[in-house]
Amino acid sequence: MDRTSSAPPRPRLSALPGHELRRLVGRGEVSVPELVADSLAAIEAQDRHFHAFVITCPDRALREAGAAQARLRRGEPLPPLFGLPLAVKDSEPVAGLPMGCGSRTLAAGVAPEDSIHVARLRAAGAIVVGKTNTPEFTLLGETRNGLGPDTRNPWDRTRTPGGSSGGSAAALAAGMVPLATGSDTAGSITVPAAFCGLVGLKPSHRRIPLWPGSEDWQPFSDVGPMARTVADLALMFAAAAGPDPRDPCAAAPPPATPAPARLRVAWSATLAGLPVDPACAGAAETLARLLAEAGHEVRRAAPPLPDPGPVLDLLGAVEEHRARGHLLDSAPDLLEPETRAILEQGRAADPDAVEAARCAWRRLTGLFATFMAGRDLLVVPATACAAFPLRRPPASIGGRAVRPDWPTYAPFNMLANLTGCPVATLPVGLTPDRLPVGALVFAKPGCDELLLAALARAEALRGPLPFAPIPPR
Repeated sequence: MDRTSSAPPRPRLSALPGHELRRLVGRGEVSVPELVADSLAAIEAQDRHFHAFVITCPDRALREAGAAQARLRRGEPLPPLFGLPLAVKDSEPVAGLPMGCGSRTLAAGVAPEDSIHVARLRAAGAIVVGKTNTPEFTLLGETRNGLGPDTRNPWDRTRTPGGSSGGSAAALAAGMVPLATGSDTAGSITVPAAFCGLVGLKPSHRRIPLWPGSEDWQPFSDVGPMARTVADLALMFAAAAGPDPRDPCAAAPPPATPAPARLRVAWSATLAGLPVDPACAGAAETLARLLAEAGHEVRRAAPPLPDPGPVLDLLGAVEEHRARGHLLDSAPDLLEPETRAILEQGRAADPDAVEAARCAWRRLTGLFATFMAGRDLLVVPATACAAFPLRRPPASIGGRAVRPDWPTYAPFNMLANLTGCPVATLPVGLTPDRLPVGALVFAKPGCDELLLAALARAEALRGPLPFAPIPPR
């Protein structure tokens, strides 16, 4: 038989969108145990190629699946994520599972309870099937650490899925789960989502409470959903958002106001004159065109901002030293070289330089707020380049020499962390090398629902994109 002429194989259940699976389960066409077993089988078959997971919990997941199916048989009301397999980034605790956060300094203790984020997703019906890889303390733009192999991008296994939520991104892109969690202090949700052809949301600051660990990088850190469709992203966000007294910075939902039928959208191929690969710039332009086709007012414009990288680079190092600087004395030999360098940078930071960076942060936030006051959305490239080879960040982008580090290949993502606004990715197309590229879309603080609604419309106009190629077993 000529395999080149045969129809492509039907994707695994776990590779289907979560909202579609939810309908299948609700109608009784697929059982919850069948769905969870399918996800676990996909992990067993595929993860040796990608190293997305650090641990799975098949017995526990199947027990929860059986209990969920019994609930369905009893005719009880079903929550919005009922029966959907969920991967959790290993920087978030899941009750009864180890949490290593990519570090050899942490004993493999068992988390006593869920994070707020995970608890709410589980209460909405999701079933945790495992925990995904992350760089040490989520500090790198790639997903590698001293505990095991590098996580690989399902679109090209010689390339990175990005970081720090690269394990979750790889698990989604490879079709092993329909839903996953991420955390974000400088683009750690949106960069892996872009590199792996996914959607990811860094919410408005603390619309989803962060606990435990809410004091780490407090001004900048958030947790949020990752998925393959905007509908799934919206379901996860709705299930997880809302204040909680354990996180004193948790944000209350904004007053309910109807979204304008015609949004005011700005778009730009770059910000602060930073270099961007033409394919990535083209993705932003394509999304701007899709939003215009949806009837929105779209104009090319950019806020007059400086490069945000140096500001968050310094302030982040100070925050990291405040949170974990003691490890330089108690366990220096167990730290990854990059972690040690960040902690040393934070320890050696000049107080005047730190205060200058804080002033620059306030100015940048003010400039961005002023620009967005007359607009609803800002569209820019999701990253400055497509996914790069493992451990080889680009030394040039768009024909210009750059420092091979995260502020150059992900130069815009951290604006959301500095300003507190929501930002999301939408994959738009593929490069000639068949790597995904996408757009990054900002909204004003508190306007997460408006952002998700606009992206859902643009996603529908864009049409379907292909799956990442899955290697043979």
